[in-house]
Amino acid sequence: MLFDSFEAYDVQETRRISKAEGKAEGKAEGKAEAVLDLLEGLGPVPEAVRSAVMETQELEKLKVWLKLAAGAADIEEFRGKTGL
Repeated sequence: MLFDSFEAYDVQETRRISKAEGKAEGKAEGKAEAVLDLLEGLGPVPEAVRSAVMETQELEKLKVWLKLAAGAADIEEFRGKTGL
């Protein structure tokens, strides 16, 4: 009975999924850190902004934020454009 459900379990597929999820998380973390690096060049980054950026896992949103951070004159401009 134990092995009946085990046969349906695809170990390789589970590994592929885990690897893909880990890769996506790593990319998101790298983009978030890049956003914060740019913002830190503009001045002190409020903790609320820092937390929101680091908690975001959406790569597309982080790509937009990265471009906005690169073009912002200051933190407040970035916050105004992102709603953070």
